[in-house]
Formats: sequence, C-alpha cells, structure tokens
Amino acid sequence: MTEKIKYANCWEDADLLLLAAQLTKGSNILSIASAGDNSFALLSTTPNKLYAVDMNIAQLHLCELKAAAFSELNYDEMIAFLNGSNQSRDYFESLKKQLTPACKNYWEDHLNVIQTGVIHSGKFETYFRVFRNYILPCIHSRKQTEYLLLQKSKEKQYAYYQKEWNSWRWELLFKLFFSKFILGRFGRTKEYLNQVNIPVSDFIYSQADAQLQSENCQDNYFLHYIFTGQFKPQLPFYLRKENFEPIRQNLHVLTLKHGYVHEYINQENDFNYCNFSNIFEYMSIPVFTEFHQIMQKNLPHKAKISYWNLMVDRVFSEHFQGEYVQCNHELRQHDKGFFYKRFVTESKQ
Repeated sequence: MTEKIKYANCWEDADLLLLAAQLTKGSNILSIASAGDNSFALLSTTPNKLYAVDMNIAQLHLCELKAAAFSELNYDEMIAFLNGSNQSRDYFESLKKQLTPACKNYWEDHLNVIQTGVIHSGKFETYFRVFRNYILPCIHSRKQTEYLLLQKSKEKQYAYYQKEWNSWRWELLFKLFFSKFILGRFGRTKEYLNQVNIPVSDFIYSQADAQLQSENCQDNYFLHYIFTGQFKPQLPFYLRKENFEPIRQNLHVLTLKHGYVHEYINQENDFNYCNFSNIFEYMSIPVFTEFHQIMQKNLPHKAKISYWNLMVDRVFSEHFQGEYVQCNHELRQHDKGFFYKRFVTESKQ
C-alpha cells in the first residue's frame, strides 16, 4: 500500500527554530523531515551537512520534489508550482531529471496533486480545509473571519473576539471538530494520540482562545492558512524570497534518509544540532528513556536539541536533570505555532 502524505507543510515555527538554534556556519544538523520546510530553513545557516529523516517515504518524496523545485525553477515559478497553477504539470516535467526513479514514479501517480498544489495535499491540510469550508461557515461569515484577521489594535482585537467571535456555537462546533476522536481519525495519526491523557478539545480550544483574542493572530501565517487556505501576511521562512538563494546554494549538503531518526544518531555523524519536531510526545516514558540513552552516548558535548510538546510533557532537562540545560526560555511567546504547549531548546552537558 502506497504511503500518503500526512503533512504537506511543517506546522512548527521555523523563525523560532532558527532564533533558538543560533547556528554558525559548518554545523552538522539532524532534522525531522516531515514536509521539509524547516529542514530547508536550516539550510540557510550554511551547514556542513544536514540529514532530513522520516519513516514515511511519501514525506521524503515531497521533500525531494520541493528540493528539485528550488534547484530547477526561479523563485516565482517555485511559488506557483508549490501552490498549484496551470503550469504546474509543465514545471513538473522540467523537474523529473532531478528526481530519483521512486520519487518520479510516485509523483507521476499523483499528477492531480501536482496540479492543485503539493502544499495543500496532506492529510492535515485536508482536515483544515474541511474545517474552513464546512464548519467555519456554520459559525461565522467570511466578512467576520476577515475582520478577525484584520490589522487592528490589541484592544479592538480583544473586544471583537469577546463580543462577536467567541459564541456558544463557535465553542461547541470547534470542540467537536477538534475532539480526540475526530482529530485522530481525520487530522493526525490515531497512534500519535496514545500518550495523551488530557481533554484534547478543551486544550486546543484554550490555545486558540488565547491566540485569537490577541493581536498576534493578525500576523500569524499558520492561522491565516487554517482560516483562508493561504499563507498571509507573509510566507513561511523557506518560501520567502530573501531566503531562496541561501537555501538553493546549500541544497548539496542535504541528504534525505528513510527510517527512524535514532538510527542516524551515532558518533560518526557528530551532529551538534538536532531539530526533533514534536516526536517525543508520541513516546512512552520507557521509549523516551531509550532515546535519551542514545543521545547521551552519541551526541557531542554542548550539542543543542530543539523540539515541541503539544499535549504530552516530554522534556529531557526535567526527566534527566543535570544532563541537559534549557536555553532561550523566553522564546515561547513568539511561537506562531500557537497550538503547541511548549517549545524547548536544550544543550547537552
């Protein structure tokens, strides 16, 4: 059975990742591949090598296709190709020579996705599209949604949210759609929620509640995508024009790896920075402990790791005190991934 793309975009804030990492030229980086976005962002730091690892081969085919678009297209063509346009299939023809046979065959079997835009093709993006097209219109009009996201003072944002937006209908349908059952069945992988022992819908509602009544939501491109289907008022880091050439020039150090990320943590690779996305919240405590032992054995002294917790607390410096030290505590307030509970960057001691 052909694996499917779960995430067509990375839903973690690359700006925050780079700010926390403070990487210098020549780093050895290990990164969860996912949709590739944050691994491409890390390429802008001019690393010595970067391994992007994923256990889902479809995610790696997506990363490979995006890398080929960086390599073969100019900036405007790449944006049009990833979003989907009348020329997307023609662009794909020009990219084929850059793709491995397996990747080329995968996308030739999914030309409809090429046409409609690969950044809209994941299971998670489809989940948001259903929310945007079928749930949100039952609660608020398009004009009301536009006003919610419109630039205004924090006082006006708060007042509008409290008086006009946060109705009983909004809370009821939001919590229903983002319940553990619906999210696990149609949004994320059901097994990813096995370690979650809190009311999922209440947690997500609380995170959205805090974001939507603050002026931060007006500039949050993740939130704009969820509500409108487009990244506004700016694009994710890897798609911004000023980052196109720095990423393109460093594509040669990117290596896509299929498998579990711990299989590539060894002393030979000597990774001094790791982007672990939010993989630890999927792990039981025994598996989390085993992962810690692999890092203790193989990561060099002072290596940095970054990751997110969504609904499950998994923090190395709290579980294994004295072996990791947290840095950049104050950065969480800048996280555009408002649904996450915590962003952590730690240094191995």
